[in-house]
Amino acid sequence: MDSEQIVKDFLSAYGLKSEKFGKEELRKGKTPDYRVYKDDRLFSYCEVKNAQQDTWLDNKLDKAELVGGLRKDPVFNRLSAHIHKARKQFDAVNADEKLPNILSFYNEDKQSGFLDLMAVTTGNFFAEGGAVFPIYKNVSEGRVKKDIEKIHLFIWLDSHKPHRFLFNTINSKFQSELCSIFGFDPESLELIHL
Repeated sequence: MDSEQIVKDFLSAYGLKSEKFGKEELRKGKTPDYRVYKDDRLFSYCEVKNAQQDTWLDNKLDKAELVGGLRKDPVFNRLSAHIHKARKQFDAVNADEKLPNILSFYNEDKQSGFLDLMAVTTGNFFAEGGAVFPIYKNVSEGRVKKDIEKIHLFIWLDSHKPHRFLFNTINSKFQSELCSIFGFDPESLELIHL
């Protein structure tokens, strides 16, 4: 099953109906993947990104007898690129933010997880025991800073772990409505400073 169908089914479990944009709309330019309806009312827009496994090392191993070397972790670049592209897609249909923008990730990479999304969006490393270290501010304060502000909810669907939600607590314009749909108490959301 593809990631778009998985997200569509996930949203459906919350009483949301997802519809693709028509061919004419797609020909005009960028769009997110879905218009999302609640009780026949346009509720939000949703873009789906697939966090696929990084095959760089596997490809190197296939081509070499001896492999080594260093490189920056590609997860942050991939997630940042997905967020940046999604924001452009949302702006094409919802630049004035009349409806919430939801970015859903379907993750198939066992080396990547929800904490990577939190690092990209907050700039923080969240250690076991609750310690927080602001070591990724170059990512969160970089090219995706304005993009993150325009996304009201991140949904992280894992193929191998429980699903997670990350509500934008800086731009909380739609927070109460989104919390209501997905079964969260807005007063009990942990502020992690997106």
